[in-house]
Amino acid sequence: MFSLFKKKETPLLHVLLNGKELCSFSRKELPCEKEPAMQVGANSTIEFVDAQGVKHRHELGSTSGWFHFSIRVYENLACQADCVITDSQKYDPEAFASGKAIGIRLQPFFISGGKVKNEELYGKGLFARGLHFSGRVTSGNIILSCECDYCKNSFQIRSYHAGFSNSGYFYSGSGKYTITVSDQVPGCPVVLSEPDTKDLAALEAILPLAPDGTRYKYTNPFRCPHCSAPYIDFETYAKDRPNEYYGNYFVDSELIKYKPTEGSL
Repeated sequence: MFSLFKKKETPLLHVLLNGKELCSFSRKELPCEKEPAMQVGANSTIEFVDAQGVKHRHELGSTSGWFHFSIRVYENLACQADCVITDSQKYDPEAFASGKAIGIRLQPFFISGGKVKNEELYGKGLFARGLHFSGRVTSGNIILSCECDYCKNSFQIRSYHAGFSNSGYFYSGSGKYTITVSDQVPGCPVVLSEPDTKDLAALEAILPLAPDGTRYKYTNPFRCPHCSAPYIDFETYAKDRPNEYYGNYFVDSELIKYKPTEGSL
């Protein structure tokens, strides 16, 4: 009888899809994974709202279909979420493994009260943010959904493994463009090693301007497309640059490839 008067536990986290609750998590459930699925139209949004009212909102892009989510909340209050988009209500892992379906990996975050504050990760690379994992290659059919540290808008990017592609990459001064350079070009930075500063400077001097007139530079940040704030801030965290061996570009753009003039190699 008295159980009727017990105060119901307030969820740590509500997950909303287009404003409707998809699932929620309470402290006593942790660690916990939930795998809701829902048919979703284009230009939908998913929102994570914790008990303190802090929100993390992601635009899911122009893709529609059945969104099969995996949302994990751990005892340290870290939340990781991703989804695979298929044409079927029943999830078929082979569809993703064979490249017939795409996945979206949402930027992990810490729920209010966690041991780590999200602000501690501002400007850090994608390994620190939990969008890539050392020793595990991110598949080419995974889109990364990032959240700007400052304006809080989301944006989607694709990554490519510079080491496997035998190339280096440079971001434009505006952060809007990414150029790749073959590692056969003198001065091209090799992943996981510090570049020769003299050779690097010589290469930067001959790279073409980006379409918006800004210059490509090894330490240029990758910027938020909404407010232009540094997202991967290589100017502040220069020591992290050699270890960020994934180059990134926005889903609505294409990688630019540097084509050296004859005799420059």
